[in-house]
Amino acid sequence: MNRRDLLKKVGLGVGTLAVTPLTVSLFQSCQSDLDWNPIFFKEYEINFSIELSDLIIPSSKEIPGAKELDLIKFVDTYISKVLSSEEQKVLRNSFKKFKLEYLKNSEKSNLNDINLNSIVKLLDYYLLDNKSKYDIWTNDFMTSNDSLCYLFLNSFRKLLITAFKTNQYIGENVLAFSPIPGEQKGCVDLLETTNGKAWTI
Repeated sequence: MNRRDLLKKVGLGVGTLAVTPLTVSLFQSCQSDLDWNPIFFKEYEINFSIELSDLIIPSSKEIPGAKELDLIKFVDTYISKVLSSEEQKVLRNSFKKFKLEYLKNSEKSNLNDINLNSIVKLLDYYLLDNKSKYDIWTNDFMTSNDSLCYLFLNSFRKLLITAFKTNQYIGENVLAFSPIPGEQKGCVDLLETTNGKAWTI
């Protein structure tokens, strides 16, 4: 498999991850697994990954964020059970580059010493301030640090969004939810039908 195909499969393609029955069952198993042990992420990476996830999907007064919903379990399970070993290797290498970038920018010696401001600066740099460079980073075929850091953050964000939208609490309390779907109406105003909310997956 060449690098272009890997980029598409790991998450740099347009759009979000497809939500399949496997994805939903993975998330349900994550929610009920009280004795969860990470597979893809190392033990020393978990707190850092949780804080990173909570900056991407933060909590508000009305809606719980990634940390409260324990979305890191889904991300870890999805990567370890759905992605191929080659795809996992690409994600592992890109995560390694991102960790090194964080340690360099925060002037910390290890991941246990978390500086949220440094993480926010990296998120802003890769996901907000340099949108004009997305094509360059994508077409670098993982040869530059920026390309690898962007690959990791973009893939990680997509996994978190999928986990968030698949979460039972979010589905029933935040998104528009109908346990027994009714009639199908083609062209309707979203504000009239669901008060502007997207439908639960």
